[in-house]
Amino acid sequence: MPRFERAGLAAALTALVAGGFLAACSTTVTGTAEVNQSELQLYTSEVKSSSAAASSSRAAAADAAATDVCEALRDNNNPAVDAFNAYIDASDSKAPDLEAKKGAAITALRDTAGKIDEQLSPDVPNDVSAPMRTYRNNLKTLADLLERNASVDEINGQIDSFNGDKDAAFDACKPY
Repeated sequence: MPRFERAGLAAALTALVAGGFLAACSTTVTGTAEVNQSELQLYTSEVKSSSAAASSSRAAAADAAATDVCEALRDNNNPAVDAFNAYIDASDSKAPDLEAKKGAAITALRDTAGKIDEQLSPDVPNDVSAPMRTYRNNLKTLADLLERNASVDEINGQIDSFNGDKDAAFDACKPY
């Protein structure tokens, strides 16, 4: 068979097969669609279960993150406060180790702020993260004031804010 005849035969055969598929796919099915209730219940149950698991997972992550930042507060707050109070005592008595105590207080305040900051992940709920950020900022501000030899009045003003915000941070951590 010559080459053009074979090509024509192949084209005719392809058109015939394609036409057969089109005719088979154009048939209308009669009837009324019905929901398979058992499959619907299974699907609904799976969706609810998946949603509950995701919600539970988010809640667990938030609780764990809040616990971590609250532990950082509890573990590091007292050393910072103790170092700051030692500096205040040395300042009041004009102690010879005043500069060393000031350096230790600055370091302890910044370290505590850093440890809290390390634990402030996006998973920490806002009712914990907001007071924790405020307290962290107060730790840094107090360290800055000591570092620049601020006046007693300025430091005392910051201490009032510091103490109130420290209490708010500890209050936010009570559930954790």
